[in-house]
Amino acid sequence: YDLSDDSDYAASDHTAMDRGSDETARVVYEKERVTIHPTQYGSGRISGKLRLFLQQGSLFLSWEPNESTSSFGVEIEKYRNLYTIKALPLSDVRFIRKHTPTFGLDYIIIVLSSGLAFPPFYFYNGGIRELFATLKQHVFIIRSDDDPNVFLVNDFQDPLQKSLSSLELPGVATVANAMSQNSLSFTGSVDETRHGADERLGEASSMSQYGSKQKHKSNDPGRDLSIQVLEKFSLVTKFARDTTSSLFRDNSGAHGYGRQQHEYVFDKASDYKNQYVAPEKASIPSAPLESDPLPLVWGKQRDCPLSVAEWTAFLDPEGRVMDSKALRKKVFYGGVEHVLRKEVWKFLLGYHEYDSTYAEREYLAAMKRAEYEAIKSQWKSISATQAKRFTKFRERKGLIDKDVVRTDRSVPYYEGDDNQNVVVLRDILLTYSFYNFDLGYCQGMSDFLAPILYVMEDESESFWCFASLMERLGANFNRDQNGMHAQLLALSKLVELLDPPLHNYFRQNDCLNYFFCFRWVLIQFKREFSFDQVMLLWEVLWTHYLSEHFHLYLCVAILKRYRQRIIGEQMDFDTLLKFINELSGQINLDRAIQDAEALCTIAGENGASCIPPGTPPSMPIELYVQED
Repeated sequence: YDLSDDSDYAASDHTAMDRGSDETARVVYEKERVTIHPTQYGSGRISGKLRLFLQQGSLFLSWEPNESTSSFGVEIEKYRNLYTIKALPLSDVRFIRKHTPTFGLDYIIIVLSSGLAFPPFYFYNGGIRELFATLKQHVFIIRSDDDPNVFLVNDFQDPLQKSLSSLELPGVATVANAMSQNSLSFTGSVDETRHGADERLGEASSMSQYGSKQKHKSNDPGRDLSIQVLEKFSLVTKFARDTTSSLFRDNSGAHGYGRQQHEYVFDKASDYKNQYVAPEKASIPSAPLESDPLPLVWGKQRDCPLSVAEWTAFLDPEGRVMDSKALRKKVFYGGVEHVLRKEVWKFLLGYHEYDSTYAEREYLAAMKRAEYEAIKSQWKSISATQAKRFTKFRERKGLIDKDVVRTDRSVPYYEGDDNQNVVVLRDILLTYSFYNFDLGYCQGMSDFLAPILYVMEDESESFWCFASLMERLGANFNRDQNGMHAQLLALSKLVELLDPPLHNYFRQNDCLNYFFCFRWVLIQFKREFSFDQVMLLWEVLWTHYLSEHFHLYLCVAILKRYRQRIIGEQMDFDTLLKFINELSGQINLDRAIQDAEALCTIAGENGASCIPPGTPPSMPIELYVQED
């Protein structure tokens, strides 16, 4: 996957070159060892040279990676072309945010007027002060009144001083992850929407969305985007939406897939292109929430769940799974009988290896139980006096205490006051915040853990299964939201590949950021289906049978199913978000899985190439390298 195919990136990269190709550039600033960290854990860093140069009276910025000495192979090499900046005009820069952490390296984030943002540039040899001094000599740059670390470029009216709080919406919560400090303010309780992850050196940052031009209160940049924010997003008015730039701004030269190929696929499949309703001619039906009956009939019918007899047949006398692919296929098409989930989920989540024996699994359980208790004792031994001096612990514990009492309380296993299962849920999450101290706890994690604990009914095994799941989905909760942005970008490209009319409609209505699917992706449809349906869906997703990213095809399938309604009613962003939220509890899960299977099959390699390497729930690139 090469983001040079992306229209925004290509436009920002090549337009400047076209403007200044006939004049020799004069370099006014140059710094070596300015580095990006494209992998989730930052180990596969790419170092390069950052320059400012004058050409035809205008100032440009470039960053070129050094010759590769990396041992991380092809996957990392893709990022070298992806993030190369040949000539970026400073007139296209909206603001630059400077980060000077107490510990670690200084870095900057460059945000364009379109809303596109480059990944953090880390200065290993210093030089940020000189960079800003040079900028001030050649462009109009001022420090934001709202945040002293934000420098507005070419800003004469300072639109950041406009605040959504002027809309007098009830309460303001700051989205400070994917959108940095100067971002869109949403409605919601600050206590409810706050969830943090420590700022840490080397976190990956994919192309991020920094869309606001309005003021908000300065908060800890480690605050994440919460589920409550998205649920209340529909309260944001058209003014708020118009001030938000799109992650994936339209450009006619966007992708490498030919339009003829699109038409061929859909002529054969369901003649979708003939169903497109032009916005100016669209009729608005008054019917209740109904779907667009698309003839997606190629997905196989759902099978019976994996039974005890079938499960036993998969095991050899010592307990090894003899054919893991066949097992995953069976689970994909039918799920698992509930009585077997406690055993089968451990394999699907990676807690057990498929070739492990009964004896090895019993030994592992004993060892992991002891390890879990050791980690748990770290926070259990913190006294009240210590806690007063341990702000991060108090904050995380307070957030977890609030969340667990609101998680799946309608499920009998968690309902009622003084429920011990809720206490165990809290203990596991607190222990995980010490096990993975960098990531800590973020809202949404309790949604993933609750079904796991319900199935396992064992604290230690639930913890390790949850930890294994977070190895794949932890990037959903990173402070910079790089995992979420990678998935939303991939979703945008999949919709363009699999449903061009719908993609064109989203483009025309400024909906290409796909934030209306944020909740679907963040917690993998947890709020869209019943508790039992979610367990079935998740075990289907965990098989990774057709694709590790089957959940994205599921998003496309649901959007396609309601495409006629979306286009026919000319839904704008706010209406679309409200409509998507109201689909909760009304989606036919079996049909959606069948449709997603058909789309995944149709997309084939073209669909896989839409998804950046390391995109959740893929294992981070660094872990693949270590395993190899």
